[in-house]
Amino acid sequence: MWQDKKSREIIDSIVSYYRQQVNYDPAGTITLVEQELVSQRIRQGNDWTGRGIVMDTVIDATISALEIVHQACLEKLSDQGQTPAGD
Repeated sequence: MWQDKKSREIIDSIVSYYRQQVNYDPAGTITLVEQELVSQRIRQGNDWTGRGIVMDTVIDATISALEIVHQACLEKLSDQGQTPAGD
């Protein structure tokens, strides 16, 4: 289905975008990613106008990608013996 292809494209693109940032500054990156996750989850819930399947697919894939990046930040911080700033 086209939704799966589009989701994969978005996830790959976002994860690729953050890859260097995770390696060089996982603490700063995790803060940005957490803020963006909050924003995207609010956006996901604000569908009173009926945005349609295309934007639902984009938002869901974006959230999935950000969760992958978030986990990568946590793993990198753990490898460095650090914890996220909020902990």
